[in-house]
Amino acid sequence: MEEEQQFLSQAFGYLSIVCWLIVFTPQLYENYTRKNTDGVSARFLWLWIFGDIFNLVGAILEHLLVTMLLLAVYYLFADGVLMSQVGYYRYVYPRLYGTESIDSTADDETVYDTQASSDSERQPLLANANAYQKPTTSEYTRRITRWFIISSVLLWVFLLGISALYFFWPGAKNKVDLSQWHLLSQTLGWASAILYCTSRIPQIMQNFRTESVEGLSIFMFVFSVVGNVTYCLSVLCKSMDRTFLLINYPWLLGSGGTLFFDFTIFFQFYMYRHSHVKSLE
Repeated sequence: MEEEQQFLSQAFGYLSIVCWLIVFTPQLYENYTRKNTDGVSARFLWLWIFGDIFNLVGAILEHLLVTMLLLAVYYLFADGVLMSQVGYYRYVYPRLYGTESIDSTADDETVYDTQASSDSERQPLLANANAYQKPTTSEYTRRITRWFIISSVLLWVFLLGISALYFFWPGAKNKVDLSQWHLLSQTLGWASAILYCTSRIPQIMQNFRTESVEGLSIFMFVFSVVGNVTYCLSVLCKSMDRTFLLINYPWLLGSGGTLFFDFTIFFQFYMYRHSHVKSLE
């Protein structure tokens, strides 16, 4: 039975590695074909990068699974490639070829003012003075955004509450051995988990603000979901010991905790699936 668990743990672990080896490939290809990276939130990538840094250092200090270390090293390499591409198409490519790139990190008012000034060049001055209204997101999008914020908070409270009960339930037969819990590595692991889970929020909010997912590859998030699920399964198949799971909990949370946000992005792809067609009309 133990050998079977070890086999499943390794199998899921290496499947996770395969997913993470190719996770950025669809987005890199999307950016290359469009010669534009405005669909990707820079804040999303920066949070992901810092999460990967904390993840690597914490994994080394905690002597975690080899698959975790391999993933952590490759994360940083892939992050660097994608961020370099974003920087190239936003700052270097426009200067070389005379094209313009909209800064996706701009706030709502800046984007709206740019759109308004563009429209004003096509309309009579008097009409603009009497009829101008600053564009806003739709009421449906505002309702969905409120639902997303509330459900995110409730999910985190529920998840952390259930986890605390599982690890520290007074009547549990196998108590957690806190002597194996190391402050520095666990702090880095928790910092990594928080950065991973919050990294999707800037991307989600940008999609809501623009009411579009144009320029974003859905397959990047598909591979991310599969990679995170198989990663969690590789840890759970190795052992269900409370102490072992508590030590690995920040890394489990950093993987499993992102699933809600990834599925929110999937919903946005469905919600704004016709936005690209509308923009061409």
